[in-house]
Amino acid sequence: MTPEPSPTGLDAGLDAVRVFLGPDGADVTPTGWDPASGRLALRLELAGAECPECVIPQPMLGELMLGAIAEHAPEVQGVDLDDPRETDPAFTGH
Repeated sequence: MTPEPSPTGLDAGLDAVRVFLGPDGADVTPTGWDPASGRLALRLELAGAECPECVIPQPMLGELMLGAIAEHAPEVQGVDLDDPRETDPAFTGH
């Protein structure tokens, strides 16, 4: 994905996502946007989470994010979520 201008309403959509991530100490950062496919790349940030495994798990988290973001930014048709719990040895135990 290339650094294209963000879709209209993305900030409001991310704020909506932060409402349900915030209580667990998690956050989300956009890392890419592909206007041709309507896909938004996001990174789940868990540095502030006391209990990373308590944050909503995938794939439910991706679906919730897409719903919240698309409500404000209808151009977003899909979300590719980089969830460190799936790849980072600190979270996976490998």
